[in-house]
Amino acid sequence: MIEFEGRSYVRQGEETVLDCLLRLGAEVSSFCRSGACQSCVLKATAGNVPAVAQVGLKDAHKQQGFFLSCMCRPDEALQVERCDAAETFTTRVTHVSRLSADVLRVSLARPAGFAFRAGQFVQLERPSDGLMRPYSLASVPEDEEIELHVALLADGKMSGWLVDAPGQTVRVRGPFGECFYQEGETDRPLLLAGTGTGLAPLAGILKAALRAGHRGEITLFHGSPTLSGLYLRAELEALANALPALQLVGSVLNAEAAELGTRGRWRLEATPLDQLVLSRYPKLDGLRLYFCGNPALVHLLRKRAYLAGASLSRIHSDAFAAPHSA
Repeated sequence: MIEFEGRSYVRQGEETVLDCLLRLGAEVSSFCRSGACQSCVLKATAGNVPAVAQVGLKDAHKQQGFFLSCMCRPDEALQVERCDAAETFTTRVTHVSRLSADVLRVSLARPAGFAFRAGQFVQLERPSDGLMRPYSLASVPEDEEIELHVALLADGKMSGWLVDAPGQTVRVRGPFGECFYQEGETDRPLLLAGTGTGLAPLAGILKAALRAGHRGEITLFHGSPTLSGLYLRAELEALANALPALQLVGSVLNAEAAELGTRGRWRLEATPLDQLVLSRYPKLDGLRLYFCGNPALVHLLRKRAYLAGASLSRIHSDAFAAPHSA
């Protein structure tokens, strides 16, 4: 039994709190349904929530009873209420441009008081109807604007609207996530791997590493079915020229033979991303790892990295499973 806003909701089988509430008509924000985006956070005022429903939340929020309703299958009755796990800022879209045929660069005016770490993510809300989507930050804290990379999907509710959104008011909640550059580790080797717009937080982390004077070896792996999907190549190559320890590796599964090999600072191969990472780094102890993008691939990389000796405390990841109409 779940008590929420004066009503009682009865769960069926092994459904989550979120699934139960939505099935019975409650309006609760949600997106990824995998515990990554944190848009479905609620607060338990009575009853105990399982530990798995609090993974990734701040310790202070755990102590207050906050939990991820999409991951919560309680063993007892719960009384829950809405909560605000992050501050909300009102801002506007300043610029929108194409990074590729399928990726938008969306720039937002940075609201006063908005503080973040390079690599974290925010929830972007359209005020007219409350539509909300999570996007990682490609910016660093010193930037005057917030940069997002948005996958442009066919019939996408948010991505399609953003194409013509310059000047529009939006709300930003956050920041969230622990996938950010770690200060004070300038000699530690870093491994960054992502697919699609999972590149956005990795780009932010690389910019932060440059500003910090990072000396340890850094390797960025970016994966895409086609060469055109490896967007931001020129900007990353310029970054590599300024950061000599940075190596750039592209996984292009459907590339022509003539497209592969060394291209400037890039090494392009037609090898699946997980295989490419582990072939270059069979042992991962001592490295700090960042995995972003496709949820199944992120899960696989985390598992294989741990088996290759990586410490779980040094594996950071954000994986968003976008709905059909993102």
